[in-house]
Formats: sequence, structure tokens, C-alpha cells
Amino acid sequence: MGAAANGERKLASIIVPCFNQLEFTHHCVPALMRYTRKPWELIVVDNGSTDGTAPYLAGVRDAAPLRVEIITNPANRGFPAACNQGLKAARGDVLVLLNNDAVVTHDWLDQLVALADSDPKIGLTGPMSNYAAPPQLVEHVPYADLDGMHRFAGHWREAHRGQWFTTGKLSGFCLLLKRKVLETLGGLDERFGLGFFDDDDLALRAKEAGFSLAVAHDLFVHHFGSRTFAGARIDAESLLAENQAKFQAKWGLREPAGRRVTLSPWSSPPRLDPPRVRRSGGRPKVSLTMIVRNEEQNLPACLASAEGLFDELVIVDTGSTDRTAEIARTFGARVFDFVWVDDFAAARNAALARARGDYAFWLDADDVLEPPERDKLKGVLSRLGETGETAYVVRCACDPDSSGGGGATVVDHIRLFPVREDVRWTYRVHEQILPALRVADVPVRWTDVVVRHTGYADRALRRRKLGRDEAILRGELEERPDDPFVLFNLGSIAIELQDWPTALGHLQQSLAGSAPTDSITRKLYALIARCYQMTGDPGKALETCAAGLAVDPDDAELHFREAVVRRNHGDAAGAERCWRRILTLSRPERFASVDPGIYGHLTRRNLAALAEDRGDPAEATRLWKAVLAECPGDSEALRKLRLMECP
Repeated sequence: MGAAANGERKLASIIVPCFNQLEFTHHCVPALMRYTRKPWELIVVDNGSTDGTAPYLAGVRDAAPLRVEIITNPANRGFPAACNQGLKAARGDVLVLLNNDAVVTHDWLDQLVALADSDPKIGLTGPMSNYAAPPQLVEHVPYADLDGMHRFAGHWREAHRGQWFTTGKLSGFCLLLKRKVLETLGGLDERFGLGFFDDDDLALRAKEAGFSLAVAHDLFVHHFGSRTFAGARIDAESLLAENQAKFQAKWGLREPAGRRVTLSPWSSPPRLDPPRVRRSGGRPKVSLTMIVRNEEQNLPACLASAEGLFDELVIVDTGSTDRTAEIARTFGARVFDFVWVDDFAAARNAALARARGDYAFWLDADDVLEPPERDKLKGVLSRLGETGETAYVVRCACDPDSSGGGGATVVDHIRLFPVREDVRWTYRVHEQILPALRVADVPVRWTDVVVRHTGYADRALRRRKLGRDEAILRGELEERPDDPFVLFNLGSIAIELQDWPTALGHLQQSLAGSAPTDSITRKLYALIARCYQMTGDPGKALETCAAGLAVDPDDAELHFREAVVRRNHGDAAGAERCWRRILTLSRPERFASVDPGIYGHLTRRNLAALAEDRGDPAEATRLWKAVLAECPGDSEALRKLRLMECP
């Protein structure tokens, strides 16, 4: 099955020329990721696309667990030239030319390679298809969508297993070449311009060089057919006649080679998205974009809380095996499959590529918009466009876990931003949109909207997610050595797992690579100080707090950490000074992840305890009443006040 001499499979280079038609590339690339055996590399030649193909391919390259090379041409150089560019960049012994409107199926590459390796004389192989000249044509296919197509391909394979035949020509939409063929023939003839007859010419040259051509009759690959020419409004008939004349002149033929065959593109394609149209007036349209997997328990509450707020709902499903997709469709969502490649940014970018709105808002399946927050968000949406393109920060309040752990952290997220080709997500875990917005010079504004996140409530689920995230981050660190944000996230996971030495190593390395103005820098000082505290080094903890406060004297989290360390080591006056400083501060409009109680009841609880320790019941009572005013019904405050009222 295509094994090299040492028993390992040969590296395959899959070359995909593209000229616009992104909606078909959206089908082609995920199928390759799902059904192509390893090892392989993807080489995409972008022939001057203007429809969002470039950022989509960039997302694929960033996310893929394999080599992806993108060759970009400023204009359409034609199919033969693009193929030659890809062939020149290819490193594999197995070379495949694949149209971007083709959808491969299970075991496709193994079958083509096995046929090519079955006889040294075979130099080129190809599959059967719904859109290819005979003898590769399967007429009147029975399927109506791509799910049905894959089932049909499986039945076809079983019915024709092991069958193959030689032919005089192979269609270029999916064509395997041995490396020896390329070295002998030198690629496609670029005199055929945009395309047509380049595959006929390759076949004749191959046969003259002593190679035979074979069709894997047991392999079916879907081909939408003629999509690039149709999408570019190219006069295919005129181009066909022109290249036929070139072909006949090159080979000294007086009559056309073979019988002319008329093919029709697939008549029942899945619904594809029309291009997004921006509104010339009125409120900009907003797309709610989500990525999900096995979220049938959470999704109904999430979508119900957001119902009626947005102009459309776009959901990218990364491999659900439950009723997630079905539930999403009941809320009117357009649901798209995406092959999970250990990259949240890639999945979010796939959702953005499907969005037809002027703005995108994102939620996770375990997010909920409470009624008061819905009203606030509705107000924000109603004012979109009044100040030009702008991104908006929405705060996310994370529920503590069922045991009361996990904190009540509030995180600042950019949740609403313009849909633009130059604005795409980066980083595989805790994906970021802010870097792209800054490069695109899109201003950021703050809102008072808060989204409630329930994902921390299940401690076991949270631990599984941490393990997943840690594995992805370690892979990303290999690609982004010493990246401060990746190291910050690895350190944060280690803290949550209470692995303090590991956390300290990652966080110190992250801080060394961070600028004072970076959004993670203040948090890094606070986390490093906590690691020193938990490993029994209060001196280092206080030094770290001082260094962080030199960068930002108003950082409440650092003041709080310093207060805790001082109190634990007998410096009650120093602790009180830090906590009282916090009560003069308020949470600023800058990116942070902090428990908002620091600015109020958490600090007052500690000050009340200090007052009790020094025998000042009046001050303690005042502080506990302030806690109760902020947290009505608080059991600790009620108990303390009852005790103080007793004679």
C-alpha cells in the first residue's frame, strides 16, 4: 500500500490550485484533513483569489498538524502554471494534482498509491468520479449531498474492490504522478494558459516516455466540476476550442483527439453560502458565530438566551456525536462541519468565513446571556455603525465549580467586532482576535455587558479540558518557541493543577519575553507572586509584588496578593495598608482576568478580620455590614454580625 523501501509510507505532496471559489475549498480541505493518510503535505497555489481564500488558507496553515505551504500569485496564471509551481515546491515521492472543487473519500490516497506501485510501468493514476471524461465517469450518481456521497463511495469501493484498468488519458482534477514521471516529463505545458488539454498533453508525453496510465475503478472521488471557469465567467467553449487547436498543432494532429464529451456539473450540490453583502445604510447586520462539539446539554440554554438578538446564527461543529447539530438547527442555525485540528482559532476562523453579517459576536455553548444583559447588549447592537468600525469588550463572569472552588473570575473579552478579511483569530488555545484588530487599526470600546460562563461548574469536565489544552499548548510551543502568551497559558494551567514549580518556570519565561504594556504582564506578576507564596518563599513573593506595582501602582490584584503574604507572616499593618489602598481603586477599562470581589467584599472581609484581631468591634461591624450590603444574605457576614450583637 504505497510503502517505501524501509517499510514506511512515502511522503505524498497534495497540490491544490485555487482561484476564488472559497465555498468549494471549504469542502476540499477538510476532506483532505480527514481522509488522507500520513505522511503528507499540502501545497496550495492561490492564483490571485479575491474572495477570502487567502485568510482561510492562512488559518489552515496555522492550524494544520502537517506542512502546509501557500504559494500566492498576484493574478491568475492558469491551472498548468499553478500546478508546476506546486510541483516545484513538493518534497514528496508521491505527487497529486487536485482541483479545489474535488472532495476526496476514505482511503483515497492509499488506493491511488497502491495501484501506482503495483506495476513499475504505471506512472499516473486517477479515480472514478461523477464529473470526469469516460472511462472515469460514473453516470447518474444517486446521492444528493456530501454525506450521501461518502456512503456511495463506500458502497462503490466494496462493489469494485481490487478492480482497475489502463487508459489513454486521465482527468487532471485528481491525478497522481510518480516522482519519476515529473523528473522525466518536467511538468505541465503552460502554453495551455488557463487550462484544458493540459492533461491530454501530459498523457501523450507520459505514454511516449514509456509510462502507462491507470484508473482505480474501486475508488470514487466527488468532483463538483467546472466551478473555477464558471465562477470567473470564463468562456469555456472558446477556451476549449483555442486549446484544442494548440494541442493539435503541437502533436501534428489533423483531427481532434478522441470524442468530444459534454459534462454537466453536479446538479444537487449542498447549499453553499452566497457572498456576504454589506448594507449601505441602516444598522449593520450581526452574525452570532459559535464553535461546538457534543454540547446537547448546554446549547439549548445558550441559544435560547441569545434568541432574537442577531441576524443569523453560524455554528461550526468540530465533530459532535450527539444531538448538537440537530438542536442548533431548531434555533435556525446554519451548521457546518469542521475537522478538528487541535486549534480553536482555526475553528473560529471557519465560522467567520461563513458569516454574512457586517459584525460577528461570539459565544461558547456554555455561555448564557441573562435577561438584564440581553437588554444591555441589544442597546449596543442598536448603536453599531454610529462611530465607524469598532470592536467591543464584553465581560465574562465565570461560575465557580460545584464545590465553591474555581473562583468567580471576570474576564475581559472582545466579543463583538467587524467581519473583515484582515481580522482573524490567532493562537490555538485561548484564541485571540485583538492582535488582528490592532494591525487592522480597529478601535476597541468597552461595554457594561456581562456574559455568564458556566463551564467551570463541573470539576471533572474542567480537569479534562485542562489536559486537552495543555497538550495543544505544548504542540504550539514547538511552533512558537518562547512565545509569552503560550507560556502564560501553560503556567496558568499548572497553577490550576497546583503544580507550582512548573507554573513558576513557565510564567517567569513568559515575563522575560513580555513588554510592560502587554495585557498579560500585570497578571504575570500576580501569578508569579502566588507561586512564591505557595512554595514558602514570602520574600520573593513580596519582591515580585513590588516589581509589578512599579509597572502599575494601581493594580488591585497585586496589592491583594501583597496583603495576603504580609498578613500570613505577621505584618498586619502592612496588610491593612494594602487592602485599604484597594478600596480607593475601581476596575479599569483594560484587559484583565480577576475576581471583582477584590474591589469590594473580599477586601472588606479581610479588613474586618484584622479589626477583630486588634479588638475593634465597631470597625469590624461596619465592614461586615458593608459586605452584607454588597452580598445580601451572605452567610459569613450574617454569622459575624450575630456574634457581635451578642452581649
